Order: sequence, then structure tokens, then C-alpha cells
Amino acid sequence: MKSFGCGNDNFSRLRMCLRVGCIVGLSSWGFQVSAAEWNIQPRLTVSETYTDNVGLGGGGFGGFGGAGRGGEFITQINPGVSITGEGRRFKSNLSYTLNNLIYAKNERFRIRNQLNTDATAEIIKHHFFVDGRATISQQNAFLFGPQAPDNAVLTGNRRNIYMWNISPYVRQRFSNLASGEVRYVHGEVSSNANSFSNSSSDAAIFSLNSGSAFRTLGWGVNYSHTQIDRKYARSNLGRLQTIELERTTGTLRYIVTSQFSLIGTAGYERNSFISIRGRTSSPLWTVGFSWTPTKRTKIDASGGKRFFGNTYAASVDHRTRSTVWNLSYVEDITTFGQQSLAGGSILSASMLGQLFSGIQGGDALLNQGLPLSFSDPNNFLTNRLFLLRRLQASLTLNGKKNSLVFRGFSYSRKSFSSDEEDADLIGIENAALTRDTTQTGGNLLWNHRLSPRTNANINLGYIRTSYDVTSQEDDNIIVTAGLNKRFTSNISGSIMYYHLHRESNRNNGSYDANAITATLNMNF
Repeated sequence: MKSFGCGNDNFSRLRMCLRVGCIVGLSSWGFQVSAAEWNIQPRLTVSETYTDNVGLGGGGFGGFGGAGRGGEFITQINPGVSITGEGRRFKSNLSYTLNNLIYAKNERFRIRNQLNTDATAEIIKHHFFVDGRATISQQNAFLFGPQAPDNAVLTGNRRNIYMWNISPYVRQRFSNLASGEVRYVHGEVSSNANSFSNSSSDAAIFSLNSGSAFRTLGWGVNYSHTQIDRKYARSNLGRLQTIELERTTGTLRYIVTSQFSLIGTAGYERNSFISIRGRTSSPLWTVGFSWTPTKRTKIDASGGKRFFGNTYAASVDHRTRSTVWNLSYVEDITTFGQQSLAGGSILSASMLGQLFSGIQGGDALLNQGLPLSFSDPNNFLTNRLFLLRRLQASLTLNGKKNSLVFRGFSYSRKSFSSDEEDADLIGIENAALTRDTTQTGGNLLWNHRLSPRTNANINLGYIRTSYDVTSQEDDNIIVTAGLNKRFTSNISGSIMYYHLHRESNRNNGSYDANAITATLNMNF
């Protein structure tokens, strides 16, 4: 039986991430441990999957090394543990799963580490704080390869992503006149992908904002400087140019009423990187408003100019007794590493929690069928700097026995670095193909409560990937149906079926796959 995915390098990265996850909590150990409340929850998940296309093959995928098209039984035995700790001045969370996959026909055994840990500590009361976070996850590395829904599929397009950061910061209030914050953030992102440039970033952030004494005209001053060092994991490839992003802004806020404010921002950004699209520095400005017509509704919108052209931002949140409405639009110059440090995917865990907070059995949905059944744009690996534009809208409808979630999104990347920075990673032709991309799609999810302990759900997800420098497109569809049952307070089970379909006008880009999975979850 062939074993892979659990080398010394992976375990050393796991140890490093675990240290970061613990360091913040330990920093306040001396004066907090006696008053802290700790909860340790071991767990075990066992599942059996049958799929008729374990490699998502449909004609071959070049260098991806998938197992091709064929049926396979996959057994997963996943022990894990969740640890939470909370004291008067610190809070920490850790969730770890050892993902063991056993393939009957291919005679393979794979191990994947999955970690999500964060902590915050108040070192000096009201003044000095430290935050830390670390994750180990797996994702589809490249857009043009097979898009696996999870680790069980053998596509050769899955890579480990290791991320950790630590951030000490100081806060100070100046009576009711102003409040300020000075923050330092160090973060690192790496992967086991060949020729991927691991990144190490250091950021200094300062903000000073007016207090309640300024009732009509508020103000703010903000400064940030980020340096991103990029170094290949393979020493013979050397390193890429260091990126520097610096921004200084001042903000005025005119409070028209207690519910409505006009906001203007002006400043300058000085950036240092080699751009294929002209200047990298310029003055900037935005104008906008913030409106809170009710306690359940908040709307923010702005527009202006930056060095790359027009810029816009928007956020809408609205709740009623039976609905949750959300809309957001953001755009910024960023890297894969910076996106990973910020949470990675367009649909973060907190956003998922908000979407399903009103659904009975929503926790079960999050635990067993998502994000697999929720199509999400791929924050695919790249060494390049790019302009990200991200739009998302969602509506959740909650009834007595039925809930519906509608969601749509558009996620585009426009590269500002040359194709050569990705040439060793994916080849110069694929680098040109993915220079500018747009992923557009959405989901429709229906959840039906059969009983207090049983619910069923059906999901339809769709993503169209457009390679904007060519006429090539991929249409990805996922259809899932699941049944979830809680047997006791500590034992639950589920059965889920999914169908994957990709239609592509690229050579050998289309495939179909079906799978059914039975899962048993146990908490101890």
C-alpha cells in the first residue's frame, strides 16, 4: 500500500503552526490559568465513500497526475480534538483533525493534517493585546485542473496551505476626544506546491479616530506599511522581488443625523513593485455614506480613485424575523499570501455562520455538507500581485420547517505582475491563460426539517470560470442531496450524494463524477 502526504516537512510545519496557536494563550498563562475555563472535546469521524470517477478524469490532465477515471471505495478515519479556553483576559480556540484516507482499489493511504487555531490575550488591561492565528488546509491549487470537492478525490490538483500570523498591538483612549491603535503584524504563508513562492509579510498599522466629543464632524488618520518577501521553497530558484505597499489617508465624517453620515477620504499610496500596467503610486480619494435606517439594517457605500483607476466598495446587511440579506463588494491590490492571511476563500467560516445562523440544523449543515456542497471561487495559487474585485450577495429565508439560501458571487483577478513570475509554477502558457480571470456563480440550498433530530438538504451550485485573455471557459456544476440524523447528544450520522459536472471548451477539460458517502460522527 502506497503512503504519501505525511513527510517530515509537513510535520515540522504542523508543529510550527501549533506553537503559534498556543503562544498567545501561554503569554497570559501566569496570571490567567487559575481562572480560565477549558473544554477539551475529542472526536472521531468515520466515513465510507464510493465514487465512479476518483480522479475526475475525462481524457487526461497533463501534469496533474490524477488517478484517471474509475470507480473507487474510500474509507476515512478522522480523529480530532477541539480545545477552547477562556479567562478574564484571554481566549483561545483550537481544532485539529488527522484526515486518514484509505483507497481500496488504488491501494493508497494518505494523511492530511487540518488545523484551525486562534487566540487573543490582553497583556496590559485595556492597553496591550496580542492576537495569533494558524491554519493548515488543503485546496485546489489551479483553476485549469480538476476541481475536487474534498481531499478524497485523487486529482493531483490538491495542495497543502500553511498559514500563521501573530499581531501585538496597543490601544489608547484620550478621554472622549480620540482613540488610537498601533499594530504590528507578522505573517507567513507556504505550500507544498513545487515552484510556489512562500511569503513572509510584516505590516505596521496606525490609526487615530475622533471620539464622542466630535458630534457633528468626525475625523480619522490612518497609515499602513506592508512589506512582502517572496522566496521559493526550492533554493535553486532564489527569490522574487520584495513588494512594498504603503498608504496614508485622512478621513472626515459629517454626521447629518444619528442614522446618516457622509464620509470622505483622501491621501496617498506609495507602492514598490514591478507592474505590467503602468504606475504603482498616486494620490487617492473616496466619497461615500453610511446609513443605518433601523437597528436591523445597515448600508455603506463609497467610490473614488486609486492608482489602478476607479474604485468602489459597498456593504448591505438587513435582517427580519425570517430573512437575512447580505451584499458586499470590495477591491484591492493583493497577493495569494495576503488573501490566505485574511481568510482565503470568498466564503469564510464567519460568513457561513451568518448565513446559517437562523436555520434549525444549520450547525449540522456546516459540519457535514459544507463547504463541499457550497460552490466557492478558488483562491488559486499564484506568485503574482493582482487586483481583486469581489462581489457577493445572499438571501436566507427561514420557515417553520423549511429554509432556503440564495447566493451569487463574482470574483475576478487582474494580474499586475508579469507572467514570468508563474512560469516555473504552472508553465508560461498557463501563466498567460490565468493572467486575468473571472469566476461567476452561485448556490441554491433547500433545507427541510423532518423532525427535531433529522433534516434533509438539496443544493445546486454553479461556477463559470472565464479566462479573460482568451475565449476559453469552464462551467462547473455540483448537485448534492443529503440526510442528517442526530442519534444522541454525542453521535450523529449522514448520507450524502453528489454529482459533479464540468463542461469546458479547453482540450480534455470536461468530466462527470458521482459519489455517495455515509458518515458517522462521535464526540467523546
